[in-house]
Amino acid sequence: MCSISVPTKILKTLETSSSLGMFARDTGGCLTSKLALSRSKDEAKEIAFSELAESALFYLSAPVAAKAASNIFSKGFNVDKKQMTEPLYNIKNLGKEQLKNIKLAKFAQIGTVFSLILPFVFAIAPVRNIMTYSDNGKEEFVSVVGLKKTQEQEKREEAKEKAKKLVKKLAKISAVSIGATAVIAAASKNDKIYDKTKNFITGVVDNLGFSEKNDLKLSHYGALIYPVSIASYFYASRDKYEKEENARRFSVTVPLLFYGERAIEKPIHKGFDKLFNTKVMENGKIKSYEEILKMPCDVQKKFLKSKNWAYGLTFLTNTMLIAGAVALLNRIATKKKYERENGKTK
Repeated sequence: MCSISVPTKILKTLETSSSLGMFARDTGGCLTSKLALSRSKDEAKEIAFSELAESALFYLSAPVAAKAASNIFSKGFNVDKKQMTEPLYNIKNLGKEQLKNIKLAKFAQIGTVFSLILPFVFAIAPVRNIMTYSDNGKEEFVSVVGLKKTQEQEKREEAKEKAKKLVKKLAKISAVSIGATAVIAAASKNDKIYDKTKNFITGVVDNLGFSEKNDLKLSHYGALIYPVSIASYFYASRDKYEKEENARRFSVTVPLLFYGERAIEKPIHKGFDKLFNTKVMENGKIKSYEEILKMPCDVQKKFLKSKNWAYGLTFLTNTMLIAGAVALLNRIATKKKYERENGKTK
């Protein structure tokens, strides 16, 4: 068996679309860059909380919740657990009634998981604000990032009241959403009602079903998670400067999330293939680490070197450098505007 270097082990994990790989990629890349450019201790605390909470919620808690819901609803609708993790197009030779039960079980799983997750996603930015407010009483974004000097004051009791109100609102939203999912799934057991809801349920299952390992898919971020997350940050914006920073950040990072890596990975891999005389990219397709590790040792070593450099640069560019560039742009733009509007320019 060929020995594998430490860089290969690390980059192989980052390349996978598993929850653990995504957690390491986003947290390691975005958090490091943003913390390095934080303007104050308060902002550093907020960045650390937001990035870690988002990553843990998206990449670690979602699969656990999806698996738990799968176990519950497979029993509730008398469905095989394996069928809960398979796409509908892979499920063959089933009767109409059994196929209906699978769809309803999957629908109930999807609705329940996102009814629980999305309120937490929305809560991240408001909770971040409440934590800062509780710690030092700072309410304005320009005060948090150190552009405006304000006297710190005790605000713990007020912060507690804000937190209680937020929890109550989000708990109600979650309960209503779970209730609606339960009503639709239960009512649709009736064939007449199912005929009316079938297209809706099938569409939800086809587009928002979980992966075979109960991981989130890219469609979940585009359709549900990121819209809610973006809405949360704008809702929690403490002044116009923070709102503008959010607008600049999301206008760059959201397109890059879906298209950035694909746009730069092929030219980078092509360049390193030429440098190391390899064919990691062949016929327009880039070989994965799993494919390379199946090669003979002498070929594998050479290909892994090329792959490590190419994928490492892709990750560095699309994650760390972009996150750092956006953070730097925001800091410069906000500082200039604040100084201009408050007569602090020379």
